[in-house]
Amino acid sequence: MRNVLLKSPPRGLGRLRIFRRNMGPWTIYLPTDRWKPHLPPDVILLQGFATGPRAMTPLCRALEARGLVCAVPRLRRRSGYLQLGTVRFAGRELASFLHSLPEGTRPWIIGHSIGGVIARQAIQLEGAASRVRGLITMGSPHRGTPAAIAGLAIGLGILSPTPFNMVPLAPTILRMNRAPWPSDIPLLSIVSWSDLLCPPPFGSLPFADGERIRTHSVSGHGHTDLLRSSEVESVIAETIESYKP
Repeated sequence: MRNVLLKSPPRGLGRLRIFRRNMGPWTIYLPTDRWKPHLPPDVILLQGFATGPRAMTPLCRALEARGLVCAVPRLRRRSGYLQLGTVRFAGRELASFLHSLPEGTRPWIIGHSIGGVIARQAIQLEGAASRVRGLITMGSPHRGTPAAIAGLAIGLGILSPTPFNMVPLAPTILRMNRAPWPSDIPLLSIVSWSDLLCPPPFGSLPFADGERIRTHSVSGHGHTDLLRSSEVESVIAETIESYKP
């Protein structure tokens, strides 16, 4: 009989590392000032649920080192700079921001977690498609996520109504996945098998065509690790570069 070695569950520091890879570092939850350039942006970045613009700083710096102008807009007036608004409200705010940019400006949007869903709301349902060059999402729950159910169970619904938008089969998710995607806008969803909050079955695009609409899988990166990964940043930069005229 062959011996099977079972991997023991993580303990102590191992659990802390898993927590940090998916939820940390704690500084991303600070309501810091937005990243706003003086020039029209090439890339707009949207942070995930309950985090501030600081969460996007590593990716902003990496992309600006490649010569891209980045911006992180504020999408909710009443709660400072943390991403706490509903998908519909934040999507309308994003659409308004896009239409406020100089005529002819069509930035890429990069959304982490719910930021990617907010971008879809703006593009598909709020009339912003003509102002967007392309969309890249990271760990975004395009099919909803069971983690939202857990969030409601521990009371996050009191902090914000957003988790109600993200449960599987939520009206927000169903409405978005029934709406057509603009044929001229490339869409890439980056998912990770190490993401505990939005694993690939929930982050994959239900209407992917394998060409302009794709899901790209990586491994070894937790939910918030995606924001600091050189591998993910390279995928993003290469995708943007591949669509340059």
